[in-house]
Amino acid sequence: MNFAMMVDGCAQHSYFVKDKKAYKLKSDNLEPYVHYHSISNECGLGIWGWPFLFNGYMINLTEWDELPTLDLDVIMIALEKKLDIYNVDIIRKQYPNAMIVSFIKEAHWVHCTVQQRVDFFKSCDVITFPWKIEKDLDPNGILGLENMKEKCGRDVHYVPQPHDISFLYDRYFEPNRNVQILNYRPTQDNLVSGNEDYIEYIGNKYNVNVVKHLVKSKDPHKDNTWEQFLSGITKSLYCFNTANQRVGGSMGVQCAALGILNFGGIQDSHEILFPETATNDLVKLEEIFEKIHNDFELRENMIKRAFDKAVEIYSHDSVRKRFTEVIT
Repeated sequence: MNFAMMVDGCAQHSYFVKDKKAYKLKSDNLEPYVHYHSISNECGLGIWGWPFLFNGYMINLTEWDELPTLDLDVIMIALEKKLDIYNVDIIRKQYPNAMIVSFIKEAHWVHCTVQQRVDFFKSCDVITFPWKIEKDLDPNGILGLENMKEKCGRDVHYVPQPHDISFLYDRYFEPNRNVQILNYRPTQDNLVSGNEDYIEYIGNKYNVNVVKHLVKSKDPHKDNTWEQFLSGITKSLYCFNTANQRVGGSMGVQCAALGILNFGGIQDSHEILFPETATNDLVKLEEIFEKIHNDFELRENMIKRAFDKAVEIYSHDSVRKRFTEVIT
């Protein structure tokens, strides 16, 4: 399959994948391409992994006055920022033999109306959505599969973002982790008096060290911030991530691949991989943590189940198979 992923604007440069390694497309030489959502040129996070599934291309449309001459069978496209410049008809004219498949890059869109988004989805041959959320809390939004189906009047296929589970496990899995909590997304909700942070409260009460690991990128094309981030979290047994947006969620998948138990959050990946702990009810979350923290066998079973589920749902092989079934 000759495959390309296209977006109407991003920090990443256009690249292609050959023999499971990414190279800059606008280069006279075979120049390895690394950006802040990649590890070396061998692994891309989330949507940036799509070209790795098919030894394909990632085309940042804003880099091209004239689109590259490519013989493409399938184009996976997200038009979310510059709908006054780019549309599916332009892509069809340049690549008349390609099937056009929509996908979601950004969880929220602020550059266009809901109707513009719906019109884009309807103009594609196949519509995909990267998480299983049935309804959006915003009645005017389309962040849910059922809302998408209602507004587009067509089938919407659930195809999660790919993650290279094997790469993450082989490169970063630590068999002997510290009994410590990674405070991935601190919350200011208080269960005790004063302004004591909830996760610090959990750490103090159960005598578990709490760590934070923040990495800020300076240059999105030079600083390998994803690898810096991973190298700082692999020793943690627990991760508290109380994200409150109902989107896909990459952190839960990374936790599952690395053997880290994720607590909190209502994102799709949290509910799939860590169903017992996928809640932002802080009282309930503490009860769950206490039970798991005091039961070694339960912890190990949850870690194994989450890893197996991540391979089943999010791995390159699984997503490639699901996508191929959707377009054939």
